[in-house]
Amino acid sequence: MMKTIIESNDWIEITSREFEIGPEALMEEILEKRVWSNAEILWTLKRFLYYYARHDETLKNVPSHRLFDNFASMMRAFYMIFDHSNPDLDANIRTYISTKIGEATWGINSTTRHYLQKVDNKE
Repeated sequence: MMKTIIESNDWIEITSREFEIGPEALMEEILEKRVWSNAEILWTLKRFLYYYARHDETLKNVPSHRLFDNFASMMRAFYMIFDHSNPDLDANIRTYISTKIGEATWGINSTTRHYLQKVDNKE
């Protein structure tokens, strides 16, 4: 059976490297590369989750257009990976992903878009 990235030797190496030099230095090393390994991609996604999920104060100062660009870039990458791999996911994982993507549709479905347009018109 195929290992996940987190179960791979590459993941063990990258997390050891993070412990050795710190996450900021590791991020700089990764950003200097043109092509990243799967473990480096996943590690970077983990950093996104860390900062975005905690509503990082510094990120709150980022211009909204830049956050939209970041999000669009991440979604393009996820779209390509998901399409290319067409993973055979068990029902629990599929349910989790469906729920999270469903929650993230706030602002793009017709109900919330209508709400946002009404709020915008009031201002």
